[in-house]
Amino acid sequence: MIARDIILNRNIGCRYHVQHISTAFSVELIRRGKRDGLPITAEVSPHHLLLTDECCRTFDTNYKMNPPLRTQSDVDACIAGVKDGTIDILATDHAPHLAEEKELEFPYAPFGILGLEGALALYIKALIVPGHIDWMRLIDMTSTRCAQIIRYPRGTLVPGSVADVTVIDPNLVWTIDKEQFVSKSRNTPFHGWQVQGRATYTIVNGQIKWKLY
Repeated sequence: MIARDIILNRNIGCRYHVQHISTAFSVELIRRGKRDGLPITAEVSPHHLLLTDECCRTFDTNYKMNPPLRTQSDVDACIAGVKDGTIDILATDHAPHLAEEKELEFPYAPFGILGLEGALALYIKALIVPGHIDWMRLIDMTSTRCAQIIRYPRGTLVPGSVADVTVIDPNLVWTIDKEQFVSKSRNTPFHGWQVQGRATYTIVNGQIKWKLY
């Protein structure tokens, strides 16, 4: 589908954004399209940088997502796409589901996992700790670049901009605990993971909307 869309877009020239990149071939298609000057942007989610299809051997439905988990070579290609700028932004594909839905047999359970509450720490684990990107690049890919793509006047801290701010403690070590989520859903494969780095304040239009402590 990505190849088809890129071919069609060569005659149209519209802005084209690809969600939830998960395979090496998809990354290469987007890389070539960008090299040819096409207005293509793309995103990736934490689970496609940290998990592989080997996780599905247990038939735990928390590993059932769409696109599905891929091979380690696909994970490596997605990371390479982040490093070289082929992938523009870091998203989550946040998909909450009821517990009873995810408790169905693997073929019948819905696709998707929670993505929002652990995303920052998981991106730190996948990209910053191994040295693939630095903090400024991470911040750009989760805020500034996102706003640029949708042409929304946010995502910066320049004087006069709207005070939408996330305060981060980069050294805070914590354990992902699904029972502590603000979300009413609990469908995550990352429960019990020890991670580092966490948002401590969320400020929207100058008002504190959430704080950790």
